[in-house]
Amino acid sequence: MVELICAPKISHNDIGYLKFLTQEYVSVRSSLFPYESLKAKHHYLLHYADLILHFGPLIRLWTLRFESKHSYFKNCARKLHNFLHLCKTLAERHQMLQSYLACGQLFPPKIQSVSETHIHNTQLYNTKIQTAIRAANCVTQSTSEVSGVVYKGTKYTNGLVVIQQEIKRVLPELDVNKLQDVVNHLCFVVGVQKTQDLALVEVTDLQDFLFPIQCRKLLMDFKQKEVRQKIGQVDEMPIEITFTPLPPHDSLSEQPSTSYTPSNSDWLSMFQIPWERMPAALLHAASNKEKAPLGPRREFVRNVVTAMRELCPNPNLADCGEVAKQIFSKHSLTFGDFSEEGEQLGKGYSSLQRQLKTRVEHVNRDNVAHRIRQPKKNTAEQELNSCTVKKVRCKVDSYGCINWQPTSMPDGETTESLEMKRKVVLEKFQSGGPHSTELSDVDNLMQETYIYQRQMINSCPPPAISDIEVEWPYLFTKRGLCNHFEILTGIDISSRLSECLIGKSNRIVNYFQKQTLKWNAEVQALLKEIEATPATNNKTAISAILLTMKYFKEKENSLFILVDETSTKMSIETEQTLPATPRIIMLGDKLLTSSKWMVSIEGKVTHCIEEKLDFAAALSALFGCFYVFNIEYQESASATLELIQRFFVRINPEGTKCAAKSGTSRKTGSTVKRKVQNVNPHVHTFLQSLTEFEWKTSN
Repeated sequence: MVELICAPKISHNDIGYLKFLTQEYVSVRSSLFPYESLKAKHHYLLHYADLILHFGPLIRLWTLRFESKHSYFKNCARKLHNFLHLCKTLAERHQMLQSYLACGQLFPPKIQSVSETHIHNTQLYNTKIQTAIRAANCVTQSTSEVSGVVYKGTKYTNGLVVIQQEIKRVLPELDVNKLQDVVNHLCFVVGVQKTQDLALVEVTDLQDFLFPIQCRKLLMDFKQKEVRQKIGQVDEMPIEITFTPLPPHDSLSEQPSTSYTPSNSDWLSMFQIPWERMPAALLHAASNKEKAPLGPRREFVRNVVTAMRELCPNPNLADCGEVAKQIFSKHSLTFGDFSEEGEQLGKGYSSLQRQLKTRVEHVNRDNVAHRIRQPKKNTAEQELNSCTVKKVRCKVDSYGCINWQPTSMPDGETTESLEMKRKVVLEKFQSGGPHSTELSDVDNLMQETYIYQRQMINSCPPPAISDIEVEWPYLFTKRGLCNHFEILTGIDISSRLSECLIGKSNRIVNYFQKQTLKWNAEVQALLKEIEATPATNNKTAISAILLTMKYFKEKENSLFILVDETSTKMSIETEQTLPATPRIIMLGDKLLTSSKWMVSIEGKVTHCIEEKLDFAAALSALFGCFYVFNIEYQESASATLELIQRFFVRINPEGTKCAAKSGTSRKTGSTVKRKVQNVNPHVHTFLQSLTEFEWKTSN
């Protein structure tokens, strides 16, 4: 039955037989399935024989393609959910689809021929060309000859690749579009066909595309190259400008232009790449011009960084770029960045540059002081004579201090005697531990050796916190730190915060609670949490600091780190990623209910506050670290720290202890330039509003 219905030709006898079959099929089906009603298509089937008599074979009239076409319109109507002017909408959508399909490929093929292609015959070329083709592993049967090709949108003709390389070598700052315009002009307008023709180019031929200086540099190089060719010096030229035929997989992409300011470091002129320390596997790869294996490459990077740090402890990114450039220039195929198609990526040595810098930062990971307490270069003489010990560092280091660097020794003391007293102090700490700081003779010895402590802390480059802890362990007790802070600033920070912290904290909390509807959602949520938290001795002080941080839109983790109450110093250092700048580690379920504290600096827990002491002691230790160890305020908490400085501790000099020139916008979260001012305007506004509020409510 199916064969008769779909037959392209059918006789009258077959039509009668088809009518009999369809009637029998419907009858038998009804008798076999009495409870299943027939569908409309079964009824249509009975008319197929009559329709064939009227219209011919039904295969010529089927509507399957119509249904397929119509499905697009049904899907559009179903998905648009818009039945106003539906026909117009469907017509527009259909025409856009047809236009898209008529475009052909969205992206053209990478390589397009611009002329007639011919089968390649190797025997027609000289021996050198045949050798180059064999080296490229070209299959003769699938290789064609053309006079020009378009590769990724760029047209290349005979001699064009060599000319483009020559111009890019002399003028690496040219971008791709301008370079292509110059090459096309020389080849198709001026008529340059081979490299020897470049010596005949005049300034007038290039003045519409290049600056006068660029034209002169280019022409001078062309003429010098012609002279070198005449006297047979071409072979002595660098490998980057030899005119050997390029295999198909070689890079034709844009050559790199320097994207950063070249380093002017003096040590680079003396630095030599330790080629003799290349691993054997890397030497083998370099000799065969193969990609460097990962393991040997990392080992060589470690060797190079070790050699660099012998001349410069912390090379910057530009320095690493200069070293990477030297390595890349000698072994480009081994260390360079190339795509799978053989195209050079960017400068070609970006990954090597980043790898060198990452290794430098890894080696310096335990000494981040140069980033936090980096001294500024004040004079040109200091920059030229880097070996000279600097007597004065940046102004931020001595900010708020009255005795930052004593100039005269105590009566009857010498460097040798102070060193002996330091060793005595160290022995007492090793024998008695942190609790020996309560001894009166320890206080006297620490006071007598104050100048010796400052000489080490203020030295350039700044020492790591771990080095200071080894030499002066009592500075990492709360008592020893506060005593040093008192000599440094003239303020007994422990007493001052103990006296004023609760009173002033009450004023701040009252200021926020009495104006609840005035604040944003974060401040209101914190006020509700404060009301729901049971009262403790430290709740008010902690609440005041947290409220001011919310007011200044500073994150809590920029000053506090919450850990489990059972955590120990060792477990915190192991499990937590502690930042470089000082933090108070709060032990408890919530910040508001914490009852034990520690202080961390440079990724280490440096001060453990005794359980009998309150939050004021922890805040004293945190704040004292910034001044004793010459640490700038972190930008993420600079406003809160300046409020503590000016409102609680009452250190009010001009300027600020946060010299960061960029920071995170509190509104957008993006990085913005930061204007350093004498007083943080947000802190000034807050203190003024607090004073006005208290004056209004008191009256």
